[in-house]
Amino acid sequence: MHLTNKINEFLSLIQEANKIVILTGAGISTESGLPDFRSDDGFWTKNKPILFKEFLKDAESRRLSWERNLELKEKLKSIKPNTGHFFVRDLINTSTNHHLITQNIDGLHSMAGLDEKKIIEIHGNATKASCLNCFKEFDPSIFHKSVINHLEVPDCSDCGSLVKVSTISFGQPMNEKDHTNAMYLTQAADLFISIGTSLSVQPVAKLPELAKKNGSKLVILNRDATPLDHQADVVINAELQDIFLKISKNLSIVH
Repeated sequence: MHLTNKINEFLSLIQEANKIVILTGAGISTESGLPDFRSDDGFWTKNKPILFKEFLKDAESRRLSWERNLELKEKLKSIKPNTGHFFVRDLINTSTNHHLITQNIDGLHSMAGLDEKKIIEIHGNATKASCLNCFKEFDPSIFHKSVINHLEVPDCSDCGSLVKVSTISFGQPMNEKDHTNAMYLTQAADLFISIGTSLSVQPVAKLPELAKKNGSKLVILNRDATPLDHQADVVINAELQDIFLKISKNLSIVH
């Protein structure tokens, strides 16, 4: 089917839907210039992941974690939301029933202007920090300054426990509340849209299947094929910027 026809079919599903859930992955941010963490030239290829258990027991691992977060912060200064982020923002803002689940930790959806209350950051957010015990939130710059000035990385000012970047590290349990809410919203959706994710990272990759089992329509927008394409009602394999450029000419909600 021609790209334009597929997009028209996608837009028809949007018009018919009452409860839309959008799932976004790295592909929506790579087009803003942020490399995919898992790609051949991605962050985890160049840097051995710090396991959660290593962060807990080793001060040097904690310092390295903050050094890497500082590196990412500097990278994000030059990264801006793109048409995909604005599409997500504007679509979700059309109804209180629509929500976003994102695998991305870059905060670009919030930067695009989407209300944080409408976002479930299933893998956390690298622009925030919090205590692992009392969950007090901190400005990461406090810890970046310690790294830059070769000082001891401080602990929580309230309870004295470890403070960590608000992302889910390898080996760290997912936020149970976020996971439960994501499951609940997915089960209630009548249209589930997957954008820029390979649908290969669990448990998030199960969400589109869960949506389908509960009667939702499924749309997959991704540059490459995914393992769930055969279950989707509409699949568009193309560069996301090309997809959203065409959509912007057909849908008034697009920024």
